Amino acid sequence: MANAEYRAMIIDDEAWIREGLCEHIEWKKLGIELVNVFEDGAEALAYLEKDPVDIVLSDIRMPNMTGLELVARLRVSGRVDGEADAVTVKDLSGIKVIFLSGYGDFQYAQEALRLGAVDYLLKPTEVEEIENALLKAKALCASDRVSPSRMPGAIEPLEEPSSYLIKKALNYIQAHFTEEVHLAEIAGELFVTPNYLSRLFRQETGRSFIEYLSRIRLDKACSLLTEGKLKIYQVGEAVGYPNPRYFSEWFQKNMGMSPGDFRKRQI
Repeated sequence: MANAEYRAMIIDDEAWIREGLCEHIEWKKLGIELVNVFEDGAEALAYLEKDPVDIVLSDIRMPNMTGLELVARLRVSGRVDGEADAVTVKDLSGIKVIFLSGYGDFQYAQEALRLGAVDYLLKPTEVEEIENALLKAKALCASDRVSPSRMPGAIEPLEEPSSYLIKKALNYIQAHFTEEVHLAEIAGELFVTPNYLSRLFRQETGRSFIEYLSRIRLDKACSLLTEGKLKIYQVGEAVGYPNPRYFSEWFQKNMGMSPGDFRKRQI
């Protein structure tokens, strides 16, 4: 396959899937060179930083880094965000991604397509269907090579993928801040890893997840205390702190006064 114009990789945590894709897809006839196979997104991203490919055929749920997180990183690549743990600096945003997943939840497909995936195929998938998706990706690669909008130096909006994820995270917090909310829980809802969401959260909001959640609760507590309709312990319950003593200590620490003193000043 030395004459193939386009290069591809496979990412799937199931060995039999990786082997099947390697053996049954007519890569040579498609004019695509299969250059490497990985079992998780983190390994694949490290490889792409050194040796980019044109097309990625990836699973969604994998250890260390999900397929959705991988494509989100690709889409915002080429930017240096100044964080010490930021590893994506090469522009990989043009890589075409095809998702092959055993999960039929519409949210997966919706997020995949929003992140610019070429296609989203559900396992088990016919070889012909996968090959058609690869040909579609190949055609898009060819179009990019001749399109002025994809020439070096072209500017395209890259903020949407990360901003979209954070917007969903903030909406989730707004809807559940009265409950016991954890970063890992939200990351699960967004199909990304907690570490990635934590880094992205601070990058997008300027605050950590805990700081943002605390601020939402504090604003609501101040509003309820000003209204004066609820007793102080009820205000605590309404913002996610059912333990009255803990609520009072938390409020004192953040506002420099007790909930009772704050209420008196609003009268």
